[in-house]
Amino acid sequence: MKKGFYNIFFRGITLLSKFVFIVFLGKYSIDEVNLGVFGIISTSLALLIYLLGFDFYVFNTREIIVAKKDYFSKIRDQLFFHVFAYILIIPVALFFIFKMNFVPIEFLIVFSLLIFSEHIGQELYRLFTTFERSVVANIMLLIRSGIWVWYVLIDFFLFKNEVDLQKYILIWALFSWGSLILFIFLLINHIGTENIKLRKPDFEWITKGAKAASVFFIGSVSFQIIQFSDRYMIDYFFGKKLVGVYTAYAQFTNAIEVFTFSAITMVMYPKLISKFSNRYEYKRLKSLFSKQLVGASLILILIVLIVAPIVFQFLGKDSIISELHTFYILLIGIFFLIISNVFHYDLYVKRKDFQILKVAVIAMLVNVSLNLILIPRLNIFGAALATLASFLIIFILKFYYSKKLIKINDNS
Repeated sequence: MKKGFYNIFFRGITLLSKFVFIVFLGKYSIDEVNLGVFGIISTSLALLIYLLGFDFYVFNTREIIVAKKDYFSKIRDQLFFHVFAYILIIPVALFFIFKMNFVPIEFLIVFSLLIFSEHIGQELYRLFTTFERSVVANIMLLIRSGIWVWYVLIDFFLFKNEVDLQKYILIWALFSWGSLILFIFLLINHIGTENIKLRKPDFEWITKGAKAASVFFIGSVSFQIIQFSDRYMIDYFFGKKLVGVYTAYAQFTNAIEVFTFSAITMVMYPKLISKFSNRYEYKRLKSLFSKQLVGASLILILIVLIVAPIVFQFLGKDSIISELHTFYILLIGIFFLIISNVFHYDLYVKRKDFQILKVAVIAMLVNVSLNLILIPRLNIFGAALATLASFLIIFILKFYYSKKLIKINDNS
């Protein structure tokens, strides 16, 4: 309970910081273009983190939990895997992002710096969660993703400098790298220097991990496409101003998802893995997990329904006010996505990876198809409808596969 409280506290401050930055950028920028550029940068980084990670951590989490104390070699070999991914992916990704002008060329250097610090920082965040040190992970996340915002506010309000998105992204990068350095020191301290041995990488194990992770990777990339591809399509058809409006809405829905993950899912899923062999205890934990997610998501959505319109009025941008029906559709969608996590982790613990993959791919294909049809006709409202349809499909299919497994086990 105490761990959950600390996770809520530190993750809450991080979310508040991101929220404050979006409000600040929306309020004091001339128009919504800065929000749109920031939204595309954030989206591109999020997608790249998944591409570079290849979801190798999902495979390695199981390996580390089973290995108990003998896990340094697995961390080392995962790092080697990511080096290969950098060499193959980063040049192609940078060429696409900047050649297509999704992100202005003046952001190239700082964007490249952020790729490394945000990806490795995210992998360390997941690693410390596996160690059941989620509080430390969330403190590091606060340094990486939250504190820089308050420095930006000091720069604007105290030093009276003009809004400068390029400078703000550089400040973000500096804090991100600072968090990464601290994280590395904490990891060395956790492992113990006597256990750190630099040996030749185990390519057989890396290959095994890549094969196992590929199933999760396809599923995760499919899910990221559902969450983020609409930004690129909105940008292509309507420009960065409407991307900015959509980014403002997504900040609220993302906050609900992240908050429930940090406070509930992040604490519960390692316990579900460790208690799976005890059928009664696993069933009890799963029921508790379900109740907590439903209750927390409903409360947060109600709070957002009250707070968000007030914030949007404060921003003073007519386009954000006029598209509120889009925002309400996104809120419905995020509820179904959060509740689907109960069935997602049930399938994950039971190693039903193919079912998870199949759901993600089906939902992604539906999402991209609907985006291509609806966005040119209905702009960001079409994107919201496509997102809702995709999240509803994820919920229904994961519920179906999870319940199907229960019936099979009961009959066996």
